[in-house]
Amino acid sequence: MTISGGAGTVIIGMGNPQLSDDGVGLAVAVAVAERLKQRMTLTVTELNTGGIRLMEAMAGFRRAVVVDAMLSGAPPGTVQRFDPKDFVTTRNTFSSHDTDFATAYDLGKMTGVSLPEQVSFWGVEAREFDLFGERFTAEVAAAVPVAVEQIVAQIIAWEGEA
Repeated sequence: MTISGGAGTVIIGMGNPQLSDDGVGLAVAVAVAERLKQRMTLTVTELNTGGIRLMEAMAGFRRAVVVDAMLSGAPPGTVQRFDPKDFVTTRNTFSSHDTDFATAYDLGKMTGVSLPEQVSFWGVEAREFDLFGERFTAEVAAAVPVAVEQIVAQIIAWEGEA
């Protein structure tokens, strides 16, 4: 799903919305766009793979926010922000047909792809990845508004810097 609106900021929701907490990235991305729709135009994109496809989804935008579920060992529902230089590998970052995001981003820059200078990654610690269902666990559901608030604040700050 892509909700389009311009080349300013793209919010990329990662994951599979039919695998319980794994769909939190898309839910947060859509909620952020809904929250900011009166203030600015954002593009929301859903992805289930990283690497080259993630780099391509950012092409042509000035700013990019990536939101995904994560398993880092933190308590379920924990919201964390990562800069690209601190990039944390997720279970969907590598495959035998792709590469990790950092390599894809560098390759894109080397080949002249117009990539954003401002990129942030947001993770919401999941409890359940393997259960079919479109509902989040209680901790992840409670984390959605927290993640939305933090990402909205970041995007507004970026706009203030422009």
